[in-house]
Amino acid sequence: MRGARRTLLALAAAAITLSSCAENPGEIGAGSGDGDEPTSPPAAVHPDDGAAAPGPSDGAAVSPDLMPDPIQETEEMVAEHLSAWQDYTVVSETELQLAFYTGNPACYGVRSVLAENDQEVRVATISGTLLDATDSACTQEARYVSVTVELDGPLADREVLPLTEVELNR
Repeated sequence: MRGARRTLLALAAAAITLSSCAENPGEIGAGSGDGDEPTSPPAAVHPDDGAAAPGPSDGAAVSPDLMPDPIQETEEMVAEHLSAWQDYTVVSETELQLAFYTGNPACYGVRSVLAENDQEVRVATISGTLLDATDSACTQEARYVSVTVELDGPLADREVLPLTEVELNR
C-alpha cells in the first residue's frame, strides 16, 4: 500500500511539473488542448503516407547526424527481409538514392530490386545477414543508410513507389 501511495505521489508531481512548463496553464502543446496534436513533425514518413518529412529539397535544414550513410550493396545474404525505404533523392536522371534503416554493417548487408515501366519505378530495399556473420554475435543497432540505384531509363515524370513483392533469400 505504501509503495502504491509513493507511485501516485510521484505521478502527481510529474503532472504538476509538466503543466507548469506550458505557456498557458492547463494547456500542454500548441493545439486545441485535447492532447492529440504532435509537438514536432515525424522523424520519418513512410513513402505510402503521401506526406514527406521536411528535407533539404524543401529548404529545411537537416542535421548531418540525420543524413543517411551511403553503403555498397551486397548480393549474397541470408535471412533477408524488406527494409522499407524512408525517402529518396533524385541523383541524376537515371539514378535514385534511397534512404532506409538496417543493422550493423559488420553483420548485415543490403541490396535493392527495381521494377520499371512507363508510369512508375518500384524499388525494394532488402536487408539480410552477411554469409560470414551467420555464426557471429551481432548487436541490434539501427543504422540510417542509403543506396544508389541505376534506372534503365530517365526517371522523367514517373512515380517512385515501394516494391513489396520480391523473392527473398531465407
